[in-house]
Amino acid sequence: MLGPETRSTLPLFERFPRLADSVSWHAIGDWPTPVTQLPNFARAHGLTHVHAKREDLNHPTCGGSKLRGLEFLLARARQRKAKTIITFGAVGSHHVRTTAWHAGKLGIDTVALVMSQPGADYVRHNLLAGIEAGTRFVPVNVASVGPRFIAQWLRAVSNAHSRPFFIPPGGTSPLACLGHVSAALELKRQTESGILPEPRYIFLPLGSLGTAAGLLVGCKLAGLQSRLVGVTAFSRWYCTPGRWIALARRTLRLMQKLDATVPSLNLDRSDVTVVTSAPGKGYGHATEESTELARQIRAADNLELDRTYTAKTLAGALHYLKRNKESDAESLLWHTYRPAESSTSSADPIAELPPALRAYFKG
Repeated sequence: MLGPETRSTLPLFERFPRLADSVSWHAIGDWPTPVTQLPNFARAHGLTHVHAKREDLNHPTCGGSKLRGLEFLLARARQRKAKTIITFGAVGSHHVRTTAWHAGKLGIDTVALVMSQPGADYVRHNLLAGIEAGTRFVPVNVASVGPRFIAQWLRAVSNAHSRPFFIPPGGTSPLACLGHVSAALELKRQTESGILPEPRYIFLPLGSLGTAAGLLVGCKLAGLQSRLVGVTAFSRWYCTPGRWIALARRTLRLMQKLDATVPSLNLDRSDVTVVTSAPGKGYGHATEESTELARQIRAADNLELDRTYTAKTLAGALHYLKRNKESDAESLLWHTYRPAESSTSSADPIAELPPALRAYFKG
């Protein structure tokens, strides 16, 4: 049954109690997230065992995979008495929307420096949800991001008389990765209780790499033999095994700094696989294949995937399993997507957007 974890029940703190004394944590999500079978879709594609880890069901209103890291990031922001969060993302970033919504519940403002991306329904929904959560959007490009970041930082200090709290793009940092270390320990519990067999493969999207790095450390600590297969949905040049492993090592070093009982692990590029066959034109662009797979899995097993991210992950998983003739393998799709709730406001939030962002609602 879903419900809030406590410090005593969160898998990370249960495994490493000293971390609970040294790491700030604020409960947001409903855990553990359930695991569901996808029998109809699997059968249609000649597969035998496919499950989904339903990170989309971790909050009744504003959820998705970013919540796991936010439980640590927002706790740190509160600990530092920050009045403002400054972060980065694409215009339609799920990270920005989710951060702003939950930060607002804690009385913390969010300033988001955002770069352009292709228009899509989810982009418009996330913009509206962000505005309704009180986000101040600041459009930037490669040339202006530095100066505008400094300007927003100084403005926040002047207005709130306190240092803002910085969250990196995607909400990705070693601290945030602790959320997915705990997720892997949670998955281990679920395999031990018979909810699902231990997966041979865990397929997950690769974007800012936080989910991937945390899961790798967590699977190693849990003793799971599952192989992590990351599917590039963002950028081939960024989503590499080297960057994945580097972030995982930084996460492990943070844990060991905070708790000397955390064991050393051998984290190597050979531990992970990166599939690069699915991104199409890149971030924010749906492909014909991802669009069709999203339609198929919705019709077959009532699972909603977004065409630009999680459906690309599914496409990459199918490529991998078929190329390696692994149709009988126990496979787990790490489902990170949670769409923004539809607006119920009678106001016109579009008018509150900077002119450059209003263009996403034209035509």
